[in-house]
Amino acid sequence: MFVSSKSKAFTITEMLVAIAMSVVLMLALFELYESTQKIFFNTNSISGAEENAYNAYVVMGKFFDKWGVGVPSNTLSQGNYPPPAPNYVSISSGSCSWQTCPCDSISFYGSLYGFGMVQNIDSNSNADVISCRLSDTNPSGSTAYYYLIRDGSFYYSNSSNISPDMFTINISPNNVSCISTTTSNATISGAVIYDVTTGQNLSLSPGDILYSVPYQITFFCQPNQSDNNNNWLYLQTINEATSTTNTQPIV
Repeated sequence: MFVSSKSKAFTITEMLVAIAMSVVLMLALFELYESTQKIFFNTNSISGAEENAYNAYVVMGKFFDKWGVGVPSNTLSQGNYPPPAPNYVSISSGSCSWQTCPCDSISFYGSLYGFGMVQNIDSNSNADVISCRLSDTNPSGSTAYYYLIRDGSFYYSNSSNISPDMFTINISPNNVSCISTTTSNATISGAVIYDVTTGQNLSLSPGDILYSVPYQITFFCQPNQSDNNNNWLYLQTINEATSTTNTQPIV
């Protein structure tokens, strides 16, 4: 038995219906693509904001951990350095000392770099020191300055001075960690440090503590021209030994 068949062409009406359905399908796919892109973009923006917030949190935490560390105090300084208390903090609402700010700024003091303690004076008349990143120089390569704490108090060669004496050191090796040590890991040659205030050497004694001279640390926000003048969080540090200022954006 043979079954005959014949093909039949689309009518104009059927073709128009097919084209219309194709257009509707393409529009639906396009809308789905647009919606997916928006969702992805928003998710990516939220993820980026969370990452930026976390990075800012880490940076701020690092500096707030130094708040009040190695900071002398003097109630006679009248709001200047040294502050009236080691943990002194200044909050300016909507304005910075140098400009108008779009948000509050916060300033405090802290020793950012090395500190250490003299453990003993050895037979060669050198000071054996437990060093926690003590160094002759700062990371920038400039001379590092230190305060001396002796018998629990900052060292003043003259009790009428507003600030403690500042010292430079000659230590070897430089910048060593004290995380896993309870014994001396560095040596100060001759067991002396140079008193910049008096211009003379001062002999060290067991129990003496050295702290790098603190920085004034300020967090503030301002428009960033490289980001369409959107507000960014900034960090400013001022070295109280040299008045060197460094300002950089965080996020």
